[in-house]
Amino acid sequence: MRLGRLDGRLRYGFAAVCTLLLVIGGRLVQLQGVDHSNYATAAADQRDNVVPLNALRGTITDRFGTPIAYTSDAQDITADPLQVPVTARAHYAQVLSPLIKRPAAAIVTALSGRTHWAPLATALSPATAQKIMDLQLVGIYEQATTQRQYPSGSTAANIVGTVHTDGSGAAGIESEFNSQLAGKNGSMRFAVDSSGGTNPSSRADTVPAVNGSNIKLTIDQNLQFVAQQYLDQAVPEANAKGAQMAVLDAHTGQVLALAASGTFDAANPNTINPNLPINPTVMSAFEPGSVQKSITFAAALQQRLLTPQSHYSVPDSIRTGGVTVRDAWDHSTQTFTATGILAESSNVGTLKIAKQIGPSTWYRYEKLFGVGDKTGIELPGESGGYVPPIKDWSASTFANLPFGQGESMTVLQLASIYQTIANNGVRIPPRIVQSVTGADGSVKVTKQPKGIRVVSPQTSRTLRTMLESVIQPGGTGVKAALPGYRVAGKTGTAQQPDPAHGGAYSSYKNWDTFAGMVPADDPQFVVAIMVDNPAHGVEGGDVAAPLFHHIAAYEVQHAQIAPTGSKSVHVPLEDCAGQDRRYLPANVC
Repeated sequence: MRLGRLDGRLRYGFAAVCTLLLVIGGRLVQLQGVDHSNYATAAADQRDNVVPLNALRGTITDRFGTPIAYTSDAQDITADPLQVPVTARAHYAQVLSPLIKRPAAAIVTALSGRTHWAPLATALSPATAQKIMDLQLVGIYEQATTQRQYPSGSTAANIVGTVHTDGSGAAGIESEFNSQLAGKNGSMRFAVDSSGGTNPSSRADTVPAVNGSNIKLTIDQNLQFVAQQYLDQAVPEANAKGAQMAVLDAHTGQVLALAASGTFDAANPNTINPNLPINPTVMSAFEPGSVQKSITFAAALQQRLLTPQSHYSVPDSIRTGGVTVRDAWDHSTQTFTATGILAESSNVGTLKIAKQIGPSTWYRYEKLFGVGDKTGIELPGESGGYVPPIKDWSASTFANLPFGQGESMTVLQLASIYQTIANNGVRIPPRIVQSVTGADGSVKVTKQPKGIRVVSPQTSRTLRTMLESVIQPGGTGVKAALPGYRVAGKTGTAQQPDPAHGGAYSSYKNWDTFAGMVPADDPQFVVAIMVDNPAHGVEGGDVAAPLFHHIAAYEVQHAQIAPTGSKSVHVPLEDCAGQDRRYLPANVC
């Protein structure tokens, strides 16, 4: 019997089976060989459940450990709209509205969605959340979370800053030290059965959360509060645009207070004015005016170009560098002592002294005092201010700079200048973080910056004696005087550029300043103040000096600083020959 040829359909079928077997085999090789780890991971993910363990954000305190920012337990309230009976939506909204502080109409809208999840309220206190859960509303749930608390509201808000809705730092210390404050989240992995329940025979793998570090600041919360109160009172009284203050420890440069008027509430970011800097004390620079003259006198004393009693013939105006420089008051040519030029704040006399120093030497002292450079304080957005490089000077530049016009600085930089004078000529860049304590209890103390020798101790002591004359009768800062204490300081009134007149200096818009120290012969703290464009009182001695008096009077009591008991050294301000002394303050002649 002859065998016939295989039917064509059988051949094609056989080929198809072989092809199928090859595909299946290749797929098996892929699954068990090439993609084995990926599929094993996917299978593990299906039978494992991972729960995040959130780290607790660190606390921010003042120098005495008083909490300024901390994290507390809270609850989010959510809904499953598909579980909420349609006929019950209005009732739910009515009872929930006063508890979650949300309009009833908005709650009805949230409960009307075609989804299994709708947020109703975030970060409620546990007590409020419990009241909601006690209502036993079907489809309403709570979820544990945390809330950042700022118990002092606006006090130090410009320093501490605030956080984003996700809890990360948004401004201030909260932002600058976000990684330290945030800590590191952990996790817990455990097996689940086919229905999603926990497998009791499985072992949980836990990676513990590491809580955030605690930040201790150098500020005194009580002093900060009082400073903000005085600034907030002074602004409307003077019809000013704003005011700022910095208080430094005279010996360490640590910031004791850094305040601005109209500060926002850290617990309510909606109170932040988007058109203003969060912390103007380090972010906004201004022209200092005559308060900066202390640098000129420090340089002249250090270069041995004058003594407090040196005499100068001073007219009320002088032509130099193509511009006319005038004193703030009209007077005939008078003979002032160097102390009198400083105490009565003569621009013409100061310029004469600056010419003795010379541009390059004067500029060198400006930089030694830190003008035009950032202090390096641990706050975001710091401005370094501005002093034009000497290579860019025109003929008229040196006619303005020696009395604080044509340069800018922050109120913190201004305080740093006077901290140098108070600290016997050693400038210590200011710092605001005292220490960082880790979750393990380890403490990292902020290293104090190396001091910079600017002038000698003798120059500083002599300059402080001259600055005392500013506070005494005949000086421009008598309203800063503190009964029983020796006070040294300087006023300033700087014209503001007026955009409406092409940037020319305004005849009525000013920055009023005062900077000083107490006690003058043994300084313990330094205060610098700037009042922006006051309408009532156009000079620093009228507006800023009284603020210094108030904050200094508080601090000597609060910090228990006793008077030294010594007397101020009298230095004549003028050569009064030919003048009727009956009409002059006793210490002028």
